[in-house]
Amino acid sequence: PAEEIQLVGQGPPSLDFLGNMPKCNEAIPSEYPNNIIPAEIITAFLGGEQAAQTMAPMVVHDVRVHKICTTCQEINRVVSSRAFADEVLPYCAGGKFAYGRTVSGLLFEPVDRATGMPIVGKVATTIYNTPTSSNPFEAASTTWPANVATNPTNPGLLGLFTASSGTYTLVPDGLGNGEDWMGTRSYMVKDYYMASAIPLFLKMRDYVVVGSTTGGDGSGGSGVTSCTQLDKRVNIMGYSEGGYATIAIARGIDMLDDAYVHTFTGVGGAPIHLSGVQMTKAAVAMNEGTFKMPQYFARLSNAYSSTNIDLVNTNLQNATSNQNLTSYEYLDPNDPTKNVWEWAKMGLTYEQMVPYLPMPFTDMFNQNLLALILRAYEAGNYDPCNSEFKSEYDVDNLCEALLDNDLKNVLENEIDYPVTICHSPDDEVIYYSNVPDTTLYDHLTMIEDVPGVGDSIVVFGNHSTAGAICTMAFLYPFVTPPEFSEARSVLPVDDPDGVCAGATTTGTSSTAVPGVGSATTLPTSTSTSDGEDAKSPTSAPTDTEEEPLSAASVVSYSLVASVVLGSVSLAFGW
Repeated sequence: PAEEIQLVGQGPPSLDFLGNMPKCNEAIPSEYPNNIIPAEIITAFLGGEQAAQTMAPMVVHDVRVHKICTTCQEINRVVSSRAFADEVLPYCAGGKFAYGRTVSGLLFEPVDRATGMPIVGKVATTIYNTPTSSNPFEAASTTWPANVATNPTNPGLLGLFTASSGTYTLVPDGLGNGEDWMGTRSYMVKDYYMASAIPLFLKMRDYVVVGSTTGGDGSGGSGVTSCTQLDKRVNIMGYSEGGYATIAIARGIDMLDDAYVHTFTGVGGAPIHLSGVQMTKAAVAMNEGTFKMPQYFARLSNAYSSTNIDLVNTNLQNATSNQNLTSYEYLDPNDPTKNVWEWAKMGLTYEQMVPYLPMPFTDMFNQNLLALILRAYEAGNYDPCNSEFKSEYDVDNLCEALLDNDLKNVLENEIDYPVTICHSPDDEVIYYSNVPDTTLYDHLTMIEDVPGVGDSIVVFGNHSTAGAICTMAFLYPFVTPPEFSEARSVLPVDDPDGVCAGATTTGTSSTAVPGVGSATTLPTSTSTSDGEDAKSPTSAPTDTEEEPLSAASVVSYSLVASVVLGSVSLAFGW
């Protein structure tokens, strides 16, 4: 309400995007013919001649950008039964946080440069999860420009590269953004990211087939045979909040129990151990007034304070028994300057929050949880909700909610396919101690340990600096030539009637890549010359094969990083 915004004294947030919101399930209008972004435009983002030459294997196809939307109700109808839907899509059941809301995002479609049609063959899917934006209304689908060459500021811009390499790429807006901009956004809640992405992931499988059958313009229609098919290969990656989302979404795809193959999973700068080392170190730093981005805690405390009905600490029959993460002082119903709910409703940017942040920042904390964290920390325990001290504080439900959304066990024990982790030891916002000991888990690999990629790469610097390095390093499966990369190869389409006979696409592989359709995924275990096992990003090259291009070259080009990441002003956070 305007009167509440005036009380805060910051003025209303910019809602300019409302007049230019693209329509759902259509190609987004652009200044390019047929709304197709030429590969030359994408190549131009690479900067100088040397960068363009190094990255050239990634930019193969033109790209068309669509806005895709769906609802839980729509997706529930297309699965085999309602009971089955409740089992594999529990976050979409009636009465859940996501039910009745529209999820949206960008879908980047690779287009054949010769025909102007969707590329022909079996194509993999990439899901790119964006970092936190300091502007709560910023979303990929609401800010996509008509001319990306003159306005390269969209948070989902990385999708141009992965789509041009030969994968259909989805960039979710997140519930509470995009088409659902008036709804409540959540934060660091794993079901929130599943609900924001999995329905779109399922929707796009039909949308791609229908679009390619009727001419590739996304206008809908029906047909029996499509020369473009999404197979079971899935790449998922993201940094910071996007890294957390990556783990959650990967697990959500596993829950579908439909034989999807994780060909690449990249987790960067993520608060993996949310309830433990991340919460402990952040709380201690906030208590000392040294934490760099307390605004991120304001968003987290809002999410865990009776705004998400799926959380066990805020879904109690007696609302007065709810154990909110935010202190009573900062849920003041009579003073919007001391109410994190109101900050979220008004859409305050992180810059606008600054005058209202307390000192110490931990005044925003549930004081019982803060006391538990500090007590455990003094005893050398960085896992307060699993500590011997928890019973002394009234935080059982709050701790249960935090533990439910901690991804340490998910990453270490529930996921069994290869995951590449990128994290700076110098990260001052998402602490390096979130990173598991990868030597204990065969499926976990640090980016520095990937042969052909990490030999000369150094992940360093603060959260923002490392964000540029990690995000660009995660492009290595898409820079690697398609004949050596199952993440991007385009395979022959199932075409028993010969409808697609003679149709070809540049970059299509005539043979299957080893590991596609099986449990062998990137990186795989191969034997080195000295007989030791090593983790490799592709099948081991023979004497006649070309070595995959090194991501160390990829990340050295700051222009690419600034284009892809500058849209969020490197404002990464947890």
